[in-house]
Parts: sequence; C-alpha cells; structure tokens
Amino acid sequence: MTMNEYILVKSIIDEWDPINLLDFCPEDEYTPEIKDIAALLPDVKSVDELALKIRQVFIKWFEIFLSIEKCYLVALKIWEATKKT
Repeated sequence: MTMNEYILVKSIIDEWDPINLLDFCPEDEYTPEIKDIAALLPDVKSVDELALKIRQVFIKWFEIFLSIEKCYLVALKIWEATKKT
C-alpha cells in the first residue's frame, strides 16, 4: 500500500461514511478499515472482487452487513481513483 493509495481510499471511505459515524466520531474513525482496503488493492482483479472485499472488511470490523450494491459503488470509485481500469 502506498501513501497515495491510502489517501485516496480514505477520502472515498470518509465521503461515503457507511455507518454515519463521522458526524460524532474522530476523523480517523475508519483508519483500520481504510488500511485493510488499501492493502487489498495490489491483489484484487476486478471491481466486483473489491466490492466483496470491502463488504468483508466492514463485517470484520463492525459486524455490519452493507449491501453489495453500496459496496460496489464505493469499490468503483476506489478502482477508478487508483487507475485499475
């Protein structure tokens, strides 16, 4: 994971705020999840795979089951931002 990948993923995840925590939690609330997602980038082969892995990250850390559709939209943004297309 590069610092640029981390920064891109952080900006997208923070904008998404999937659990609506950033209004009342510190801005680094999603740091563990962002690190996990950024670490996945070198190995994922598609947007679909990234979406599934993002979903798994949030299940792991929050035991919350986000819809695959919501995760796909974020995965697509991350994929395009990291020039994986």
